[in-house]
Amino acid sequence: MRLLFVNPNITESITDVMMEEAKRSIAPTTTLVPATARFGTLYIENRVEAAIASHAVLEAIAGKVEGCDAVIVAAFGDPGVGAAKEMVDVPVVGVSEAAYLTAWTLGRRYSVVCMTPRHSVWYRECAEEHGLDGRLASVRPLPVAVTDVTKARDQFRELLMAECRKAVDEDGAEVIVLGGGPLAGLARTFRDSVPVPVLDPVECAVRLAEMLAGINPKAPQRGSFARPAPKPSKGLSDVLERRLSAPRVTPPAE
Repeated sequence: MRLLFVNPNITESITDVMMEEAKRSIAPTTTLVPATARFGTLYIENRVEAAIASHAVLEAIAGKVEGCDAVIVAAFGDPGVGAAKEMVDVPVVGVSEAAYLTAWTLGRRYSVVCMTPRHSVWYRECAEEHGLDGRLASVRPLPVAVTDVTKARDQFRELLMAECRKAVDEDGAEVIVLGGGPLAGLARTFRDSVPVPVLDPVECAVRLAEMLAGINPKAPQRGSFARPAPKPSKGLSDVLERRLSAPRVTPPAE
């Protein structure tokens, strides 16, 4: 099994951090195919950057999806996930989507602990977009400014843990999700220090992607995720233009 693992920001070091955690979770027979956005921002924090990242995600997927059994979009907030589901015929999983779904099974209320207030707005909207906000107790950003997200995991470990505990004690959270690719791997270290399950979105996404790839669902020919009909385009990269121009999957005649 091959999983395409797409980092929607341009920072290779964040790809490396997430890949390290993903490799801890995959089955021995699974191979991860990493891809980092060709263009965009250092990290994604708001709607503008997420919109740019969505384009970068589609281009990365178009260029590397052949031979892969599922796709993981590895930025909390899931930029481009819905569009990618329309564009390709294999399952596409966002790390937020996977974490929210997993939290839904483990408790009645869950909270997201993240790095910045702008993240918290986007992550709440992401839960609403997926229809998984009904049990969202809170989204808690760090109470201090983060100047370098690549160092936040180690620099603010104790503050992040404190916010996890506050989510439990003050917000009634029964599950905690650590939001943000640079925090990958931190959930494991919080296991014995936080009194409820703490989820790593990368691990949730990898395991969900493996499960969906194993099911090998039929590509939809009807509904909102069916492949759109090709149409003329201009200014797109070659790989993305080819992917968008590819003919739709046609169901066999009955």
